[in-house]
Amino acid sequence: MQFMRALDDDACDRRERFAGGVATLTPDLRRVMNLNLLRVEALPERLAVAELRAEAERVAGEADRLCADLGHRRVVVYEEEIGTRLALGFEQLAGWQTERVVLMAQHRPADRQVDLAAVREVQEEDLQTARERFLRSRGDDDELVEQELRAAHRLAALGEVWAFAAFAGREVASYCELYADGSGAAQIRGVATLPEHRGAGLARATVSAAIAKSRVLGHDLTFLRAVHDDWPKNLYGKLGFDAIGTMFRFTQQPLR
Repeated sequence: MQFMRALDDDACDRRERFAGGVATLTPDLRRVMNLNLLRVEALPERLAVAELRAEAERVAGEADRLCADLGHRRVVVYEEEIGTRLALGFEQLAGWQTERVVLMAQHRPADRQVDLAAVREVQEEDLQTARERFLRSRGDDDELVEQELRAAHRLAALGEVWAFAAFAGREVASYCELYADGSGAAQIRGVATLPEHRGAGLARATVSAAIAKSRVLGHDLTFLRAVHDDWPKNLYGKLGFDAIGTMFRFTQQPLR
């Protein structure tokens, strides 16, 4: 949890405390949700359901106040117990989406040998064309794509980053990054495969290359995050990752 909190704090331009947490804000990249969010770190004990709704409404109000110039609202909770209770409140609020994100650590061998012939370790800049194509494939507009690309560079500059790409011919078809901050932990992040190359096992290959690199570097913990109800969680299980906790994201999509 400290790993993720430290990354939020280091990546943002401004931090603002509110009762029970902190907002990490980057107005210059205002459409990048992960650089503009509220992090809830404390919640009163023994709250009834009605009180949890009131607490969620209070936090949502803080999001409106602190993120007034943004199109979106995002609230994260890294502590599972706090997130589980706060979700009971946010799930009653209109316009808010609740996501459970599983934290998974690599503790055991993969289910089978992975062919890494198509994977190379590359420079961060080598991913930019494929990253842009991936962002556009999910419908991001020009402004959001430009900000997401700048955000990727910003995050890469905060610690040690190793980038891995699986190639189809001379084209990057799938990629991911391994990020470490010197704490002994490392996160595999940014796993993506271009739509036309899905189903060929390339994500399995790039993540496996990142796992191997982390092992060589001697990290004590290699982890990643996966949305609870999405298929990549099952892939990561096959690669030797087991759930070690759950974080929560509460999001109100861009206001019109």
